[in-house]
Amino acid sequence: MTCQLAERSDASALLGGRGRGPGGQPTGLPLPTGLCPVPGCGDQIDQTRLMCRRDWYQVPKRLRDQVWRTWHSGQEASSPEHQQAVLQAITAARFSGLPLW
Repeated sequence: MTCQLAERSDASALLGGRGRGPGGQPTGLPLPTGLCPVPGCGDQIDQTRLMCRRDWYQVPKRLRDQVWRTWHSGQEASSPEHQQAVLQAITAARFSGLPLW
């Protein structure tokens, strides 16, 4: 019984105070950061993201949907279709800001 009380107080200490996210939900541990893979960008992103927000929205919607569709196919990042879609998205983001001459 005392073990259960000790666990309960530890859990409440973890969920209170700083580190609470939007709506008072716990945010968890900070995620390791990396760099946006789009050449010339260099923005820091957490490693659960493919690229920074600015570059992601430079990718045409059709291609963004293809990245999601191949990710949710069951094989996730290991599928050749997903890897091809990611490369196309990075290429599209890279060339989206360049002038068309």
